[in-house]
Amino acid sequence: MRLHLYKLFAPPTIGKMKSFQRIAGWVNFLEAIIMWVMQTYLTNVWNLSVSHAAGIINVWNGLTFFLPIPFAFFADSFLGNFYMLMFSCFVDTIGLGFLTLSTPNFLGPCKENEPQCIGRKQKTLFYIALALIAAALASRTVSQVQYSKEQKGETINSNREGETTNSNKEEGICDCGLGQKLTCCVMVVIVIISSLVLPFIESWTVKFGIPAIWSLLALLIFLNGQFWHPSPREGPQGSPLTTFFRVFVAAMSKMSEKLPEDHNIENNLYQSDDHAEVTHSLRCLNKAAIILPTPSEEQQKNDNWHLCSVREVEDTKVCIKMTPLCITLVLCGLVLSLGNTYFLEQANHLNQTLRHLKVNVLIFFFFSFSASFISSFIYSFAKRWSAKKNKKYFPLFGIAFALVSSILCCISAAKVESRRLESVSKKSSMSMFTLVPQYLLLGVFSGISSTCYEELFKTRYPSSMSKYTQYFTLGLTGIGIAGSYLLVYVVGKVSERGGTSPNWFRHSLNESRLDKYYWTLAVISSLNLLLYIIVARILPQPKPKQPKTILQKVKMLVFTCAQRVCKCVCKCMCKCVCCCCS
Repeated sequence: MRLHLYKLFAPPTIGKMKSFQRIAGWVNFLEAIIMWVMQTYLTNVWNLSVSHAAGIINVWNGLTFFLPIPFAFFADSFLGNFYMLMFSCFVDTIGLGFLTLSTPNFLGPCKENEPQCIGRKQKTLFYIALALIAAALASRTVSQVQYSKEQKGETINSNREGETTNSNKEEGICDCGLGQKLTCCVMVVIVIISSLVLPFIESWTVKFGIPAIWSLLALLIFLNGQFWHPSPREGPQGSPLTTFFRVFVAAMSKMSEKLPEDHNIENNLYQSDDHAEVTHSLRCLNKAAIILPTPSEEQQKNDNWHLCSVREVEDTKVCIKMTPLCITLVLCGLVLSLGNTYFLEQANHLNQTLRHLKVNVLIFFFFSFSASFISSFIYSFAKRWSAKKNKKYFPLFGIAFALVSSILCCISAAKVESRRLESVSKKSSMSMFTLVPQYLLLGVFSGISSTCYEELFKTRYPSSMSKYTQYFTLGLTGIGIAGSYLLVYVVGKVSERGGTSPNWFRHSLNESRLDKYYWTLAVISSLNLLLYIIVARILPQPKPKQPKTILQKVKMLVFTCAQRVCKCVCKCMCKCVCCCCS
């Protein structure tokens, strides 16, 4: 009897992990909603200028996008995925708690959502909360999926029953006892309802408090599962980024050494088992692979920071040659910074009613997200069904299409803002749904560019860096988003023309000239498209594919035969139906 009760209500391992993943995923969604409308909070409650509030949000977004790169390095080199995930849970809960406490209802001189109710303590807590939330989201990005893969790849021994259960067979929403399943389902439903209700809540304290509560619950679920069933964890496996730095250190330590002659270069450089070919580009890095006369060769091979293989040197060269493409991705971040800042501020100054029904500005978040998802799906579908010889060109043309979308997005935003300023001068009303085209174009640009850049990085970067390609895509985009704050400052100073003209960025939106800033971004995006066309012609060639094994060839042959048989059967059935109908 006790054994059956244990099986019914026992805290699971993988089941707990899955329930944690689902709740953590919805917590991330709630956080995304909160941070997406943070511009409104800063301009309405803090009474900050439009550019100041947008600068805070863009720096935070850029930091959140960039931090996965160093966090992935620390997870692979020092902490491991489990401790990185635990760090993200704790920091996220503390950050959201500080964000809730930063509202005027706590520790403030007054309780109203007014600028005079925002004291020094609130501002300090707010900025600390943003830093903690950025660190939490970044660390969760690099650890949650990886730790889940570690769990699925392990065989878990049940101490109570002496059975061995393979975690790959567990597929339910919460693979555990009945009580745990019901609890998990109820929690997920409540979180979904919270995400639907959140946009209509007026109190910022409640808005910030709901994600904080769910973040705390996700933390408790994670700790509960680890307390009852501590699963085996993999330690840090080492980061491929270390190789990149080792090559530079080794090359710098041998700056005084001369490179061997071309006819003797293979005999004087350290080769790994694959015997990579030595290229003549960036020859200074070849010094990292030089084998010195003293000490012995074995001693030099044991010192990884003073001797690298030719393969490691060539992989580092490929990373450096990708720098021009990385610049185009950074410039993409300038346009992506508009969605939850200046575009949102436009929506807040337009008529938000639709046939006497007030619509929340958060609807543009779903417009942009839907456009991003659908465009990525269409791209993947088209690439999947295209000819095999054309698939390698899809990422190149996809990026070009995305950059054209960014140009059209900026042009559309500039024209809409010009119309809005005219309506303000005429004291007429203008619907906020005129912003739909620019949000849809922004979503298309975001979805296709991120997908294509990541695919391009995977085909060009060394195989050892394949795990980091998505982090490079995010990080480079984050640099551009954060750099938009500097661009706004420079454009504002240039627009003053030595004090003879007003700055394009004033305290309120109606006093600013965002339409001219959008035209500036349209010009920058056009130049970025030209730069990309030039860069695409000089990119490193795709890395050669590994030869297929006999088993893979047999599987491919069987699959091709089955596909052709299915096509023949379908054709025969269609002919039979046509004959019967006739």
